Amino acid sequence: MKIEIRHRYTNEVIYSCEAKTIREAVQKAVKENVSLSNSDLSNSNFRNSDLRNSILRNSDLSHSDLSNSDLSNSDFTHSDFTNSILTNSDFTNSDFTHSDFTNSILRNSILRNSDFTNSDFTNSILRNSDLRNSDFRNSILTNSDLSNSDLSNSENLDKTTKLPIYCKWSHGITNGNLIHIGCEKRTIEEWDEFFNSEEELSTERGTEQFKQIQAVYEANKAYLTFLTK
Repeated sequence: MKIEIRHRYTNEVIYSCEAKTIREAVQKAVKENVSLSNSDLSNSNFRNSDLRNSILRNSDLSHSDLSNSDLSNSDFTHSDFTNSILTNSDFTNSDFTHSDFTNSILRNSILRNSDFTNSDFTNSILRNSDLRNSDFRNSILTNSDLSNSDLSNSENLDKTTKLPIYCKWSHGITNGNLIHIGCEKRTIEEWDEFFNSEEELSTERGTEQFKQIQAVYEANKAYLTFLTK
């Protein structure tokens, strides 16, 4: 059977081969040193896969199962792992900068010596995982479960601040002076200018969801303002 791996935005075929499953096709591409950057691999089953040294920059792996897999020494920058299962997997020495792990399960996984700069772990489960020597600079850990995990020598956890307030979008304070709501990161001055204008993002003004955005902004603003008195 011919399997096609397509570009997540343009639907262009990135790679195709004869295979029984998408899992088998991806493993073939990796063995052939094919870059699968920008690929749509959402809702896929990759259990027990050998994907070492893979290049999956800016790829969509949301709602996928990567449990018991080896994805060490790989490039996942700007990738989407939301609502995915990554239990008992090995991601050692991999690059996850700007990646989204919202609502994902990484229990009992090895993620040591990895870069999670600017990544989002909102509502994720990392229980009993190995995160030694990893970089969490500007990462988001709102409501994440890190119980019994090893974070020895991990860097910049002190630069990650989150408030436990409900909102559809992840939010918090990063880098000491930026308030993050969803994919937007702005200073207090920039957010104030936005709320006093008629500019709209993806959420319509006057709706309940927009009220939540403004509410979490005000909460984070008060917290940050108090700390910097």
